[in-house]
Amino acid sequence: MRAPASRLAVLLLTLQLAGCAALRPAPPPAPGLAAMPTLGPVQRRLTLAPDADPQQARTLITVLSLEPERLRAVLLTPYGQRLATLVRDARGSRYESGDTPVPGEAPLPVPADWLAARLEWCLWPLEALHQAFAGSAWSAQRVGDSREIRRGGALVARIRPADPELSGTRRVLLDDRQGEYRLTIAPLKEAPP
Repeated sequence: MRAPASRLAVLLLTLQLAGCAALRPAPPPAPGLAAMPTLGPVQRRLTLAPDADPQQARTLITVLSLEPERLRAVLLTPYGQRLATLVRDARGSRYESGDTPVPGEAPLPVPADWLAARLEWCLWPLEALHQAFAGSAWSAQRVGDSREIRRGGALVARIRPADPELSGTRRVLLDDRQGEYRLTIAPLKEAPP
């Protein structure tokens, strides 16, 4: 009886590690690219919904700020309580509380690298993503009214609209096929979906 239990534990660990690998980040845009915009601060509502259980969706308020060398997103509950700040810069991606990394468990069900990369896929112009992905297995392209992010030819994510303007009033939907998550970025004044 012990052999099947140990096999089950190994199988569960393997599935968990495979899920973490699916959330691997893409290379960030390198500082100094001419196509990189400066944005912010801009307030938006973020909704993270796992495909496996959309009822477990988590909605946050964020204040996004984007500079050529840094992405910064202050993450708040819908009631205004600060959870953490997502930072992606030359030191990498991390959740911070004040000026220090958040100890222990991350404040969100997704790694900082995953969320930072997905926000960049939505924020950066395609030209900046082309430059950032040059020489890697990653690519970004416009397909109809969508933006597709691929790794080694496999579809990783689809973003609608293809040319999102987060300084505007349009909703942006990122459908992450590898990570099995949907990320919606919406203006605060829009009625919840």
